[in-house]
Formats: sequence, structure tokens, C-alpha cells
Amino acid sequence: MKSKHAQVHFNESGTPVADHFDDVYFSNDSGIDETQHVFVAGNDLVERWQQWRNPTFVIAETGFGTGLNFLVAMRAFNEFRAANTNHPLKRLYFITTEKFPLPQQDMQRALEAFPALKEEADALSSLYPMGLEGCHRLHFESHSTVLDLWIGDVHELLPQWHSLVNGLVDAWFLDGFAPSKNPDMWTDALFSQMARLSKTGTTFGTFTAAGIVKRGLAGVGFTIKKRNGFGRKRDMLTGVFDQNNENVQHKLRLPGGPYYRYTGRSIDETSNVAVVGSGLAAATACLALVKRGVSTTLYFDGDTLASGASGNPQGGFYPQLHSEASIASRIQAHSFLYARQAYDRTIKHAKANGLADVAHDFCGVIQLSFNDKVAERQNKLAAADVWPDALIKPLNSEEVSDIANLPLPYFGLYIGLGGWLSPPQLVSAMVEEAMQSGKLTLKPNHTYVSHKAIEVEPHNAESVVSHGGPTCEKASDEAVKRTEKQQAQIRFSVVEPEKRVKYEMICETSDSDINNDNTALSSNEKEEIVTADHLILALGAGAVSARDFDSLSLRPVRGQVEAIPTQMPIEQLNTVLCHKGYMTPALNGRHALGSTYVKNDLSTDVRSEETMANLSTHEQALSNTDIVQALQHDGKARAATRLGSPDHQPVVGALHDFDSLKVQYAMLGVGKPLTSAPLLPNTVVSTLTCLGSRGLTTAPLMAEVLVSSLCKEPLPLSNDLLNAVNTSRFMTREAIRGQG
Repeated sequence: MKSKHAQVHFNESGTPVADHFDDVYFSNDSGIDETQHVFVAGNDLVERWQQWRNPTFVIAETGFGTGLNFLVAMRAFNEFRAANTNHPLKRLYFITTEKFPLPQQDMQRALEAFPALKEEADALSSLYPMGLEGCHRLHFESHSTVLDLWIGDVHELLPQWHSLVNGLVDAWFLDGFAPSKNPDMWTDALFSQMARLSKTGTTFGTFTAAGIVKRGLAGVGFTIKKRNGFGRKRDMLTGVFDQNNENVQHKLRLPGGPYYRYTGRSIDETSNVAVVGSGLAAATACLALVKRGVSTTLYFDGDTLASGASGNPQGGFYPQLHSEASIASRIQAHSFLYARQAYDRTIKHAKANGLADVAHDFCGVIQLSFNDKVAERQNKLAAADVWPDALIKPLNSEEVSDIANLPLPYFGLYIGLGGWLSPPQLVSAMVEEAMQSGKLTLKPNHTYVSHKAIEVEPHNAESVVSHGGPTCEKASDEAVKRTEKQQAQIRFSVVEPEKRVKYEMICETSDSDINNDNTALSSNEKEEIVTADHLILALGAGAVSARDFDSLSLRPVRGQVEAIPTQMPIEQLNTVLCHKGYMTPALNGRHALGSTYVKNDLSTDVRSEETMANLSTHEQALSNTDIVQALQHDGKARAATRLGSPDHQPVVGALHDFDSLKVQYAMLGVGKPLTSAPLLPNTVVSTLTCLGSRGLTTAPLMAEVLVSSLCKEPLPLSNDLLNAVNTSRFMTREAIRGQG
């Protein structure tokens, strides 16, 4: 998982040269002009953007390098958007790979040669990720651009990109060191994956005119054209892909049956989406939707937000990592890094716009080595050297004590980017940010009852090209069926106006039921039926009592967290301490100390026996100190129910009655491949749930996965990680095992 950085030197022209490949990253003559000629003009981008009618355009690149190509493309797109403010094309996705990422200081030095790109280069530098393999989604909101930087070998990464049936990519920047310098990249496997991911009409541009490239691309369905090269290069290649070309390898383009995520009609600015929930899952989903211009209504069952597990005053923020780069650890690592980026944006936005502050401190998290078993596990993680030190690193007892500002005779692991936040304040800030877009409406005191799909109008099929062959035709037919117009008709039990009550969480709203003096009205129940183009259920523990979730095995777990008054010596604590429980630095004179785990208990009363259990857990973990034994506790605590899944991973995606669907996937039990299985039926309801006790870590990236799939945009996780959080995974696993 930890990548190797590129080794570079700078030649007499100031151009970076890769030591391993003995080749320059860009032209000595003019890197910007080269990118403009080979990639922007080579793909006819500006002309194509003018004619584009979709909300997004996707560029894929095979070598990120210094990021110069990305910066030039982002600037060009920003100029296009500024000149065409009402154009239907709103957003650029730039998906790129890099096996050996440049150290940040080398990237910054290389880009200093291009002062015209200083604004873009500074933005990239501020978000440039650590050397961790996998996808890093970076948002450049002021440029209407999203960068997916995939770190790793291109041949391993491209097969993991989730693609629409009719393709994902609109243009290729086929970059990388010259075929003579880097033959391992320019292979038939690369060209085949390019064909798998391309649409009819997808273009490419490349600086090279080598025969191996020309023959390879022609052999998978691209029509090749030579153009004048840049600088001293006489020729370069461009081309266009056609799915109907006789050389297209149709089997590579088959979707993965029940794991295929792009079902249903695309959500866009003309859609309206209903989100049900009051916590972090609902808030992150709403924010992701409105940032795409989607009209969204948030329904929740109380007067205020964050009434459930997201209501604890403080929450520790860190990933749960292991000594191996397991699927669970990779989900945690990438979710954590994405969440930190998301929270930084929200906190910055709140401060810049005079909104309520989000109490937080990214003071780091120390996982204490508090017994022999934990010490063995931590030593194994450190020795494996799987994770970058910027993510997690070992500490000796002196370092632990210094960072914590308490005498702690323990070794430990340090997560420097972690810390703590106030979940209810974070939820409020995200909702306020979403409301400022004018695209979010709030509906408090609405308790979700049920929904049903209703057909609104027939609709012509989207353009889906048949791949040939019976299985491919079936996949194409399924995609056509998904274009039928349906909506969700949703039933709520509503508390009707009778008396005024203070509405504490939201400062302003366009909801007609909310008065200008920030009060809401509530009392007697009635039934309300609404319609939406799509419904997202982010109910948290409320999913346990919703019939929609009957075919999913849910794991509710009660947790009680103590609010210990600050006192000596813990008033000196400067970081979050984790062992079997956790303790935070003080917020408003109290420290969070938790947590209990009581399975299948939905009660949220505060229990003295759980207070004693929390204190006992900390006493045992910190038995080499007298910190906990000396604490005075006044009994203040809060209990809530978290919702988990049998494999402890989030559940994100389309929601179905999976029990009734099992029979359709019986062929998987006799060894048939996933690509032979049918796609999931169309649905107008999705879920974002089962975040467990790691909601602060996973919610933003899981919401991004869900909303990206609904909008049919590129997804920020590899297929194996997407499958691990898919709503259909339990049904699919049972089908493979032959369990009816």
C-alpha cells in the first residue's frame, strides 16, 4: 500500500528527469505548449466541450508525473466554464495513474517553471496526497474539477475502475515515458483496458508515434490518425474509439452482475432527491448532492438534527488499520484521508461564511500498546511497513508522553492527521453549507413510514450500444430497461403545527414551515405523501424497524459515552488516547470517555453499570498509571445505538428485497462468472448505512460513492472495495456458496 516515490534530478534546462527511466517529464522547450498541442488540441477538447450536452466530461491519463497535464486541462476547463456559464457541461473529471509519485517538493520545484499556472499549482500542492496506493479523490471546487489520482501500477489499476456499460472515459491523455524507455507500460493489456473504458467517440492523444502504440490501439477498436508532433518530434498519434469496430473485445466490457452500480436513471440538476436521516450519513449525502446541483429535501423525525449516534458531543477521528493491506484497512485508510479533506473544507467554509463553528482539534490520535497482545499486534504493523509514516507511525514511551502531555509508560502508534470533532456541530455545518446552495430544503418532524415505486412516464432508451453475443445483448437490454421513468412515492408520519418550539440546529431555511425567528412548529401527527426521483435512506439505527431492510442482516449496537469533568491530570491531555476504549482532550470542560458495546440493544437510557464498565476498561488499560483511579465522575453520559453489518463494513448502494432476488443468481453457485449474472433491477431507493462506530471516518467517502454512482460519474474506489460495501454483497456471497 505504501508507494515508492520517484527519484528525479533536474537537467540544465530545469526540467525534471526520472532517474529510473532516464527520460524527461515534459519538453525542455515548453511543457505547457506541449500539453496544449498533444493532449488538449489532440483531443479537440475545447471544440468538443462546446458541443457537449452531458453535465460531466471525463479525461483519463496514464501518467500523472508532475501534474502539468492536469493543471493545463483544469485551467482550460475553467476558462471554458467562465465563458459559458449556462452551458450544460458543469464538471470535469480527471482520472490519472502514477506508479512512482513525485515527492511534493520535487513536484513544486518542477511546476515553478510555469508561473502562468501558479494558482492551479498551489491548489494542487495544498491537496497533494501522501504516497498511499489506491484512489485519492481531490476536489478543486473553484475550477469545477475533480481529480482522481490513482497511485499504483496502471495495469493493476485500470481493471479496477468501475465502468458504465457503454463506457466511462471521454478522452485519453496517453502519457508516460517513451515506449523505448518504459516498455512495461505500453502493452496490449493497457490498450485493452482503454477499449473497455471508452465510449463510442472517445478520443486519445499521445506524443509518441511508435509502431507498437499505433498497432496496439488499432487492434482494440481505435481508428488512428497521425498529426504533426510538438517541437522536435515530427509525428504524434490521435484517434477515436468505436464500440462497433470488429476488433473490440466485447467480453471485457461486460458489467459485474449484481455488483454493477450504475443502475437506474441518472440523477442530475433536473432531479429531486429525498434523503431521510438526521445524522452524518444524511448530511454528507445531502452535501454531495447539492454540490452537483441536485435539488434535495432532508426529512428527519425530530426537531433537531443529529439526534442519534451522531449526537455525541465529541467523537474520535482515526482509521482502524492492520498490519496487512486488507480490504477493511484500505477502506479505512482512504475513507479517513477523504474525510479529513472534506472536514477541512466544511470548517473553512463555516469560518469564511460566518456560520456556526465546528468544535474540533486535529491533535492526533495515539493507539496505546497497553498489553502484550496489543504490543505484538502493533509491532507487527510497524514491521510490515505497509502504511506511510504520514498516516501512522510507531512511537516510544517518551514520544507518547511528550505528544499526550501526560506521563504514559507505553509504546504506541500515532495517527497525526486524526483527532476529534463534535459530530452534531459537524452535521449542522454541513447542512448549513448545503442550504446556502439554495438546493436543500429541510423537513423536520417527518418520520419515514414506507415507499413504493410509481411509473411516471415512458422514456426513450438512452444510447446504449449492443456489444454482440447473447450475454452482451442481455446487458445492453438491461441498461435500456433502466431508462423507464420511475419515482419514489414516500409516506411520512408528520408532526403538525400546534405550538412553537425552538429550532436549535439550523440558522436559516427556505422551508415554509420554519419562521424567520428560527422557530419551528410541532405537535399532532398526520400522514404526508411526497414523490421524489430518488430516495436515500440514511436512517442509522432506525433501519432496524424499517421493512425495507428486512433482507439485510443488521447489527445494532448500543454504546454509552461518559462526559468526565476536566480535572488533574487529564486536563493536560493534548491528544486522543485509544486502547480498548478512548479518551479525548476537553471540550467545554469535559472529556469524552467511552465506549460500551451492547449488541441488539436499542435503548438509549444512561446506565450506571455501563459507566462503571467504561471506567473499568480505562483503569485496566492504564493500569501502569493512576490517571483513571483518581478521576471524579459526576455521572453525566450519553447513550446511542450504532448500526453495523455482519462483516463490519458500511452498506452503500441500491436497496432491494434481496431475499426475493436470490433465485436469479443461482448460477453463481455452480461456478458461473459474475459477468454472466443479471444486473440488479431498477430501483428508486438507495441506502447509506451500517457505518458502525467509524461513521466519522467513513461517511464522507461512502456518500461520495453513492452520489457518484447515482449521477453516473467515476467512482473513487477500486472494484474490490466497492464490492465490499455493496448492498448486494450478502446475497451474492450466499448465491456463490449455494445457499438458497
